[in-house]
Amino acid sequence: MNSKPTVQLIALITAILFICIALLPIAQSVPPIEQEMLIVDTTGNGDYVSIQDAIDNANANAIILVKEGTYKENNLEIDKKLTIIGDAQTNTIIDCEGNKGFTLDSAYVSIKNLKIINTGKYAISIQPDSTWCTITQCTIEPSKYNIGIKIITSSTVISNCNIIGTDSTGTGVEIREYNNVIRDCNIQGLTVGVLVFIGAHNNEITGCNFFNNKNGIDIRINSHDNVITSCNIYANNLGVYIWQNSDQNSVYLNNFWRNDVDATDKCNNAWDNCIEGNYWDQYTGLDTDGDGIGDTSYLVSEQNMDRFPLISMILPDEITMPTNVKQTSSRSDNTPSFTWSSSVYNKGVEGYYVKIDDNPEIYVDNTTSWTSPDVISNGVHTFYVKAEGTDGTTSNYASITFSIDTIFIDADDDGWSDSDEQKYGTDPNNPNNYPLDTDGDGIPNSVDTDDDSDGYSDDMEQSYGTNPLNLDDHPLDTDNDGVPDEDSPDGKYTGDIDDDDDNLIDTIETRLGSNPKDESDVKKIYITGEAYYLVDTSQNGIYDILYNPTSDTTTAVEKQGETYLIDKNGDAIWDYTYNIADGSISTHEKEQFIIWIFLFLTIIIFIISSIFLYYRRYQPRRVHKIPKRFKIPFERPSIRKKHLKDYAGDQDAAAMIDQTKILLQNIQQDVIKYMDKLSQIEDQIAITPISKDKDITIPQEEEIVELDDTPDITKPELKETFSKDIETKIDEMLLNEVEKKVDNLLSELDKKDKNQIK
Repeated sequence: MNSKPTVQLIALITAILFICIALLPIAQSVPPIEQEMLIVDTTGNGDYVSIQDAIDNANANAIILVKEGTYKENNLEIDKKLTIIGDAQTNTIIDCEGNKGFTLDSAYVSIKNLKIINTGKYAISIQPDSTWCTITQCTIEPSKYNIGIKIITSSTVISNCNIIGTDSTGTGVEIREYNNVIRDCNIQGLTVGVLVFIGAHNNEITGCNFFNNKNGIDIRINSHDNVITSCNIYANNLGVYIWQNSDQNSVYLNNFWRNDVDATDKCNNAWDNCIEGNYWDQYTGLDTDGDGIGDTSYLVSEQNMDRFPLISMILPDEITMPTNVKQTSSRSDNTPSFTWSSSVYNKGVEGYYVKIDDNPEIYVDNTTSWTSPDVISNGVHTFYVKAEGTDGTTSNYASITFSIDTIFIDADDDGWSDSDEQKYGTDPNNPNNYPLDTDGDGIPNSVDTDDDSDGYSDDMEQSYGTNPLNLDDHPLDTDNDGVPDEDSPDGKYTGDIDDDDDNLIDTIETRLGSNPKDESDVKKIYITGEAYYLVDTSQNGIYDILYNPTSDTTTAVEKQGETYLIDKNGDAIWDYTYNIADGSISTHEKEQFIIWIFLFLTIIIFIISSIFLYYRRYQPRRVHKIPKRFKIPFERPSIRKKHLKDYAGDQDAAAMIDQTKILLQNIQQDVIKYMDKLSQIEDQIAITPISKDKDITIPQEEEIVELDDTPDITKPELKETFSKDIETKIDEMLLNEVEKKVDNLLSELDKKDKNQIK
C-alpha cells in the first residue's frame, strides 16, 4: 500500500480539526470587578455633599452611602448599576420640594434606607428596560394626587417599605408590567394603595398591610394572572377592586376586616387556592367539623365565591409594626397628640413604646393614642411608635414627620390661620367660614391654578371643556403625563405628540402600523449604545420589525420562544438576540453555525477516509507488480543533474539524453514483459522446495509448458517465499542492467567534457 497519500490525508484531517477547535468559544477567567464606595454627607465629611453629584461621578456597580440629614434634591437620574444606601429609614431624608424624586434608567439599581418626602409626579419611577431593581426599607410620602413608586418594567422588588399618602390622595405603587413583587410593605392613606393595570400580569403582592385607603388594591384594564396573598386588608373604603376585563387573578390567605366593602370583582377570578380561601370578618357561616374552614362558600361579589373561607384571622408569626400613624393636634400645639392602628401578633400585643426624635423611649401600655407630656420646640420633628408582644418581641418603628409652629394662630380651629382667612376674606372666628379649597392643598381656589389637583390647569380644562373642580373629569391623556392627547378645540393648547409615552411619536407609529395609544406595542431597546424600537405592527402582541429612528428605516425581527432574533443592518442575517425575560441583548452566535459546518465536514471526511483506508488495506493485491523505481525515469545523484545542465546546449549531449530516455522506456517495457511472464510462471509452475541460493531461470515465452499435475498451493508460507525470491532476482537483474547502461552514458559524457576543457 502506498503510504504517502495516507499520511497527507491524515495531515489534512488533523488541520481541519485544529481549525474547528480554534473556532470554538473558549471560557476565559474574568477578573473581579472592584466595587467603588462613595460617601455623601451634608456636613462635608464625605466624598460629596450632593447625591446627584455622587451618582454622576460614580462608576457602574458602585455603592453610595448617604449619611443622616435632609437633602433638598430632586429629579435624581440613575443611568448605571448603583446601590444607594441611607444611614436610617427615618433620618436620611430626601426632600423633593414638590418635584420628581428618583428616575431609574438602568437595570440592577438598589435603593435602601431612605425617606423621600414632598414629591412631585412620583417619588421613584422605574423606567422600561430597568429590570431587577430593588427598593428596600424606604419610607415614601408622595404629595397629593401623585405616585409613590411607578413601575414600568419587569422583575422589580419592593420590600419592607412604608408608603404613606396625604388625606387619602395619590397612588402608592403603580404597576404596568409583569413579574414584579410587592412584599411586606405598609401602604396607607392613599386613593389607591397598589394599582395594577393596562395588561399587567404575573405580579405578586404578598405580606403587605393595606389600611385607611379609599381602595386598597385596584386591578383593571386586561390585567391577569396576578396574585394577592398573605396580606392584611382593613379599614379601607374598598379592599380589593377587580374590573375592566381583568381575569384569572388569584386572591387567597388574606385577612379582610373593617372595610366598608371587602371586595368587588366584576370579572372571573379565584378567591381561594382550592384548599383555603380568605378570612372575612363579615362571614357568618359555621365550621361544624372544626377544620378552620367554613362549611359554606362566601359570596365575594358578582357571583364570585370564596369556596373555602377561613373561620379565624391569619395572624403573623412576627409582630407587625403599628400602622396609620397620625398627628391629631394642631401644628400650633407644642404638646402634640398622636394616634395609630394596632399591631398584630399571634402571641398577643402587650403594649407600645413611643418617642419623639432621639429622645428616650416611653412605654404607654396597650393603647393606640398618646400626647406628649413635654413641650416640643418649633420646627420639624419625627414621632416614632413600636409594638411589644407578650413574649417581649418588638416590632420595627412606625413613624410620621410633623411640624410645630406656635406662631400659627387659628382661633376657630378650622385649619386656616387667622392671617390667611383675613387675607382671603373669610371669618377667622367662624369654623364654618374659611377659604374654598376644593383639592385641600392649602391654596384657595381663588388663587389656585389647578383647583382639583388633577394635574391639568383650570385654564386648560376650560379650553378642553372639562370641569376644573372635578378630579375625575379632565382631558383625555392616555399616558397621564399632563399633556392631553389632542389639541384643544379652541386651539390654545397643543396635544401630546406621543400619546402612550412609549418614546415613539404618534405619526411614526401610525405610519408603521402600531397603535399610538397602546404603550405595549413598542419596546425601546439599546444596541451598542444606540436606541432602537421593537414594534408590533400587526397588534397581536408580537413584535414584527425593528425601527431605527436615526435612519428612519426598518429591519426584520423574528420571535423564537422567549427571544427575538434581530437583523440590525438589514442584510438578512441575524445580528442580535433580545431576551424577553430580562430584556438583555446579546450578539447572535452566527459563528456557531460555521463551527457546526466544520464539524459536519470533518465527520464526512473522516468517514470517507476510513472507507478509503479500509479499501486500500483489504483490496485484492497482485503479488508481483512493477517496482515503483521502474515507473519513473531513473535518477542518479546530483552529479548527473550537473552534467545534464552543463551540456544542455550541446547537441551531442542532447542526443545522448534522448537515447537514454529511449533506453529507460525500453527497460520499462521489458520489465512489464518480465512481470507478465512471471505471472504465467506462478500460475503454471510446479512447486518444489526453493532455496534462496538457487539460481532462477526465467523461461522464454515459447518454452512455457502447461503442467496438468501442478500441485495445489495451499501453504501461504511456500507461496510467499516463492514470490519474494522471484521478485528479488528480477529486481537485481534489471537494476544491474539499467545502472550499467546509465554509467556508460555518464562516462562518455565525462570524457567529452574533459576533451572540451582541453
